[in-house]
Amino acid sequence: MKTTVLPLLLPLLIFTGLFPAGCSPSEPEKHPLYLKAAQLRSEGNPVEAEGYLRRYLERVPDSAPGHLALASLYDETLGNPTSALYHYEEYLRLVPEDAADRATVEHYRQLVRAKLLKELSGEPLPVVPAAVLAAENRQLRRTNDQLKRYIQNQNRKIAELLNGAPASVPSPSVSSGPRTYTVRQGDTPGKIAQRFYGTASKYPKIMEANHLTGSGNLRVGQQLIIPE
Repeated sequence: MKTTVLPLLLPLLIFTGLFPAGCSPSEPEKHPLYLKAAQLRSEGNPVEAEGYLRRYLERVPDSAPGHLALASLYDETLGNPTSALYHYEEYLRLVPEDAADRATVEHYRQLVRAKLLKELSGEPLPVVPAAVLAAENRQLRRTNDQLKRYIQNQNRKIAELLNGAPASVPSPSVSSGPRTYTVRQGDTPGKIAQRFYGTASKYPKIMEANHLTGSGNLRVGQQLIIPE
């Protein structure tokens, strides 16, 4: 059973492997290694994202968000429940007992532990009654809504770091009509999607509308169509 935990933060250009001055373990969104891992994961490159997260944790070993990001990467993408369980445990060790998402992460840890026990024993998991599954599904939907709001807040923070000013994210319920955008130096499809949609994960919409096959096709001054 795949789990969806807090996703990584959205992309930023990577600068150096050194930990920036004034950055604390509670502020991973300011660390270039953490941000590079987020960019790679949003672009569908989890293997390289893992490498950057491991380097980040070597420099900031007590970063709870870093352990949680790596745990979710191992759990939902790389299929490594042993490593996922370790990093879930580290996250729970580092956060306070009253942390808002502690219960959710403990739930995911139990799922990974059950998955690991199944792999080790070779025996099927016990059948769960339909009523229990339905209740769990409702709880996961509520948790998913909470995580969506968390992602939106994190997207705005990253946009502020990228642009130097608070981001203006168009409301998904308001149609603004066809738009165009002039490519600037350093732009990528993910950064442009972040600017218009509030999330870099929608960059395929822009690439499809403009017949792009990769970020290397972008040219400074190029006019792009931004779909609604």
